[in-house]
Amino acid sequence: MRVLIVDDEIIIREGLCQVVPWSEHGFQLLEPAVSAEEAMEVIRDTCPDIIITDIRMNGKSGLDLAAYVSGQRLPIEVILLTGYDEFSYAQEALRQGVSDYLLKASEPDAILHAVMRARDRLTDTKEHVQWKQWEHDRLILSLTKKIVADKFQQEDMDQLIELIPELQESALQVIMSDRSLPLTELKKKEELWNKYIFGKWLNINDRLTIIVRRDSRLEDEYLLQMAAKKITPSLEKPMLLGTVVSSISNLSASYQKAKSLLLYEWLLPDNKIISAKEILERDGIAHTENMKDYEDRLFHCMNTGGYQELTRLLEELVTWLFSHPHATPGSIQLYVQTLFISMLRFVNRVASSVGKRTINYKSLHPPGEWFPFYQDRLIPSFLNVMDDYRDLVDRQSNYVQMAILYIENRLNKQLSLQEVANHVHVNPSYLSEMLRKETGTSYVELITQLRMKKAEELLIHTPAKVKEVSNQVGYADWKYFTSQFKKHTGETPTQYRRRLKTDVN
Repeated sequence: MRVLIVDDEIIIREGLCQVVPWSEHGFQLLEPAVSAEEAMEVIRDTCPDIIITDIRMNGKSGLDLAAYVSGQRLPIEVILLTGYDEFSYAQEALRQGVSDYLLKASEPDAILHAVMRARDRLTDTKEHVQWKQWEHDRLILSLTKKIVADKFQQEDMDQLIELIPELQESALQVIMSDRSLPLTELKKKEELWNKYIFGKWLNINDRLTIIVRRDSRLEDEYLLQMAAKKITPSLEKPMLLGTVVSSISNLSASYQKAKSLLLYEWLLPDNKIISAKEILERDGIAHTENMKDYEDRLFHCMNTGGYQELTRLLEELVTWLFSHPHATPGSIQLYVQTLFISMLRFVNRVASSVGKRTINYKSLHPPGEWFPFYQDRLIPSFLNVMDDYRDLVDRQSNYVQMAILYIENRLNKQLSLQEVANHVHVNPSYLSEMLRKETGTSYVELITQLRMKKAEELLIHTPAKVKEVSNQVGYADWKYFTSQFKKHTGETPTQYRRRLKTDVN
C-alpha cells in the first residue's frame, strides 16, 4: 500500500521517511508533500492509501486535508501527527473521519503499528477493493492513451505490459466504435468478448477502444468475427478495424487507422464492421462529376429565391455523395466546398458590381462535424449565403450575373444568346440590353473577353499546349484562336506565356 507523508517541516518529513522501515513491511513510500494543497494534488494523481499528516501547517491544515478526503468519499486512511497533546484537536480530528491520532514524539514502532492498523481496516473494506480496482483501471487507461498518441516512454510501455501481461510479445489490433459505454456495461461486454478472443475494453476520448491480442499468423480471424457478431447488434455503431501491428510500441498506427475510418459509417451504413479492405478501391469523387449540373440548379434556386428548393437540392446532393461507390470523406468535403466557393464567388462578384462591400464567410464545418448533422450544420451555410444574395441585388442585376456565370462555366462550347436567356428566364433581346448596360459590351464581345481571360489563366497556370487551350475556350481552329488572342493582347499565346515565364524568373 502507498503511504504519503505531509508536513511543512523538512526535519519531520525526512525523519518519518527514515525511522520506519516502510518497504520491509510492504509499504510504498511516495514522495512527501510539503503542504495540504500539494497533498490534494497527489491524491488526484497518485491515489495514496494512507496519509500521515501534521495538523498545523502553513496554508491549509491537516484537518482541512482530512475534511477533503472525507468530503470526496475517498477510501484513504488519515493519521494525524501533532506536537500538541490537546483533546480538542483529537475531537475535531475524529469528526473529520481521521483514523488515528499520534504525537510527533511517538516512537517509530507506534507510528508503524498505527499504519498497519490502517492497512488492516482498508483491507477489510469493500470500498477500498473497489477503489484499488478503479485505480488499476485508471492507470491502464492513462498509459494506453499515451501509447496510442505515440507520446510514451519505455517505462510506460513496460508498466502497461505488467498490468496487462496478455499484450506482451503479441500481434495487436485496435478496434474502435464511435460511442462510449458506461463502466458497468463496458466490463460486461469485455467479459463476453473475451470468451472468444482477448481484448481490453476502454473509453478513450469518448470512443470505445478495444486493444485486441491477435494471433501472429492471424489464424484467429474466425474468433474475431464471432466476438464481433455477438457485440455489434447492441453497439448501434459499426466496429472500425485498425491495422494489425507487431507489438505494443506500434499500437498508435493501428489506433490512427481505426480513427481514420470513423466517417465511413455514414458512407457504409449497412456495415457492422469496417476495415481498410472495404474502402481499398475508393479513390474519391471527381470534383467535376455532375458539378455543372449542381451549380446550375444551385444558381437557379438563388435566382428564384426558393429556400425549400435549395434545401431539397442539398439533401439530394448529400444523399448522392454518401452513396457514391468511390466516395471518401475528403473528396465529399472537397466537392461540397467547391460548390460552396462557387456560390460565394458569385455573391461577392454581384456585391462588387452593385458597389457594395464583399462579404467574408466562414469556411464550412469539417466533415467530422457536419456528416452526422448536415441538416443543422451544412444546409444553413448555403441558406445564409442565399439570404445575403437576396439582400444585395435587384432582379435586373441578378439576371446579368447569372448569365455571366452560366457563360463562364461553358466557355468551351458554342453558346447562343437564346440558350443563355432561356437559362435565366428572360427575353433574349432584354438580356442583350441588360448585358450591354451592365458590362458596356455586346453579347458577342463579352464572350470573346471571357474566353481571352480564361485563355490567359490557362497559359499562365497550366502546361496545356496552345491547341488544348484553344479547345478549352471554345475555338476549334487554333490558328483562328491565335489571331484572336494576338488581337486581344498584342502577343501570340506562345509569346505571352514565354514573356510571363521570363518576368517571373
